[in-house]
Amino acid sequence: MVLNVLDYRRKNKTWFSRWTFRLVHFFPFQLLLGYLKNYQLLLLAWLLPFLIVAQSFGITFGLPSLFLTPEYRGEVGGYSFLFTGLAVGSFIMAFHISSYVVMANRYPFIVTVSKPFYVYSLNNSFIPGLYLLLYSIESFRSQVYNELANPWQAANNILLFFIGVIIFVYFSFVFFYLVVRVFPKIFRLRKGQLEKYPWLRWVVKLSEKEKETKLEEAPKERFGVYGVGLYMRSLTRLARARFYGHYSRDKLIRVFRYQHLHALYYVILILSFIIMRGFVKDTPSLILPAAASFHLIFTVILLISSFFYIIFRKWTWVVVLGLVVVLNTFSPLHVSRYNNNAYGLNYHLKHKTVNPVAHGNFKADSLKTIQIMNRWYARNNPSGNPEKKPRMIVVCTSGGGLKMAYWTYYALGYADSILNGRLLQQMQLIAGASGGMLGAAYLRELYLQYRNKKIKDYYNTRYLQRISRDILNPVFYSFSMSDWFIRLQKFKYNGHYYYKDRAYMFEQTVNRNLGPCLNKPLEAYRQPEESARIPMMVLTPTIMNVGTRLIISPLDVSYFTKTTMHNPEVNIEFRHNYHDFGADSLNFLSAVRMNASFPYVSPFVALPGLPRITVFDAGLNDNYGYLTAFDFVTEFKDWINNNTSGVIIIRLDENDIVNYNDKTDFITRLTQPLGTLFVNWANIQKNDLMPALFSLKKLLPDKVDYIRFSFGTAQKRISLSWHLTKRGKRILTEAMYNRQNQEQLKRLKKLMVANE
Repeated sequence: MVLNVLDYRRKNKTWFSRWTFRLVHFFPFQLLLGYLKNYQLLLLAWLLPFLIVAQSFGITFGLPSLFLTPEYRGEVGGYSFLFTGLAVGSFIMAFHISSYVVMANRYPFIVTVSKPFYVYSLNNSFIPGLYLLLYSIESFRSQVYNELANPWQAANNILLFFIGVIIFVYFSFVFFYLVVRVFPKIFRLRKGQLEKYPWLRWVVKLSEKEKETKLEEAPKERFGVYGVGLYMRSLTRLARARFYGHYSRDKLIRVFRYQHLHALYYVILILSFIIMRGFVKDTPSLILPAAASFHLIFTVILLISSFFYIIFRKWTWVVVLGLVVVLNTFSPLHVSRYNNNAYGLNYHLKHKTVNPVAHGNFKADSLKTIQIMNRWYARNNPSGNPEKKPRMIVVCTSGGGLKMAYWTYYALGYADSILNGRLLQQMQLIAGASGGMLGAAYLRELYLQYRNKKIKDYYNTRYLQRISRDILNPVFYSFSMSDWFIRLQKFKYNGHYYYKDRAYMFEQTVNRNLGPCLNKPLEAYRQPEESARIPMMVLTPTIMNVGTRLIISPLDVSYFTKTTMHNPEVNIEFRHNYHDFGADSLNFLSAVRMNASFPYVSPFVALPGLPRITVFDAGLNDNYGYLTAFDFVTEFKDWINNNTSGVIIIRLDENDIVNYNDKTDFITRLTQPLGTLFVNWANIQKNDLMPALFSLKKLLPDKVDYIRFSFGTAQKRISLSWHLTKRGKRILTEAMYNRQNQEQLKRLKKLMVANE
């Protein structure tokens, strides 16, 4: 039997019972109960944003800083917060609309007010309000701590954030007012139009079916499970829910039906706007902050969900899952095939086969490299005095996103300046992964320009500022606006067409940040490397099919594919195996991107031909470049022993933080096996490969030395991301002056002058 609220109030007159009654039948509380009981998916839409803003998720990868200190055109300021506020406003309105479409008919009293959707949204604002409060507090702290902003500036940014939220919400309610009051008077359905436009008959039939469903769901009693006693009439006023018994149930549902149709118009409008924005990729001023893009992803998800719910009702999730399966199977617009292309290669030769176990001539390639090292020797020992043998420098730089790009460029540039330009002159090989190789590639290119007398120096502060510029915002923008549901735009490079997606945005952003200095074909570096004007650079992205390495170099380096004991899973030399696909024309930036394919930020890269080989970040296999360095020194140990005074292996990475006292709870224990493997993957590699690297001392007794430049402490950690905060830049800049790095620098200088 349904409890009558009036009887309950007469029989329970204590202070506690009266306030308990008011709370239970307060409209915001009733809505929250409705979510918990029937519509948990709407609550789940808020879970990830709450966790990120509360800094309980994605800390290692810098997600909270992207949310709390958004960046627009390289600046954390008013515009970035305003645009983020607009996106958060769209997410809040999407939540209100989705909730209204799904739940409003369960609260029939709402039709007795003059603005049903406004009142519903106002009472449905507890969760959004809590989110905005948490965001403002955490953003203020993050701005002061990570971006070194003064409190007044941080408060002003938060104010602009709220202005953005208010603008979008106000626009949305104006839209609903126009749809309800103005548009019906202009666009009236006249007699005969149903026969003229068959799709209108389908809309009417769908509307009638929805009406029947809502009649079944609507409560048949005034009070009960969904009984509402009080509701918020405005931000400062409460009102009693009016009796709706004199309304016919048909009239009640008709009101809801019209409101839902208006919501459908709004959904179509916003989705159309987002899709059109997805075509804007090459204008930096129109690229939104990553936080705004992230909220737009959830906005689209919620709006599409409400759109599908209007049509399919209880079958919505079945239809959505079925649609995903269909798109994954057929995908005429490349919705699911998100393996990106390597720009410059010919993908029209779809059926041409590639033999993964084929390799070049080991002996011939080894002799060619020895000729390069002979030129290196001549440059570093112009007198030819056999008693003054130069030291060979081999650099191993680790992956780590933008922080490692910054650190690699800065540490090597600083050391080179202290050594009067001799570090890069005596450098023979650079190996590593991800961001570290981007920083090394940038320094090497500037060094080449310096040697060609195009620039005056190659470690100026303006170059350091360029390498520190954000890369993540444009990538997130492309992902949220188009990548995950449709790709239509193409661009032309080297006579071939490729899709514009987040990989394209990654390369375009690097081009804008650094200048187009790395935007050249792979073969452009062959002559400078062959003449020993610049050090060799070997990129080694991981082959996802079997877990081995793809060896990318402008030179013939088949000796890196040597195996022992007839192992069928071999490394693949890119230029040898993909020569027919235009390997020499591969954009060097694409090679760097393949070597730095951070999960979800940059898609996997599929190479042309059969079998279809897919490559990913080099860090999955050799995060520090140790394998490449070991193979190189082992291959040429005799030449090194006879022509140099030894090898100095310079390692660039972040200091390890060892903590054996982490407390674990139930959730941690559930996620720990996978989480430990992912977070400690680089440490696992280091522990496995360092003994192999140190074994070089047995091959070259007293001729192998190790230098390490590192940064970071337990109190000075920097997130793994393609975005740097001001605090992160300060930590990196100051790290070169700490005692450990200064001692390593003195030792490096001493080693390089030992035999002169």
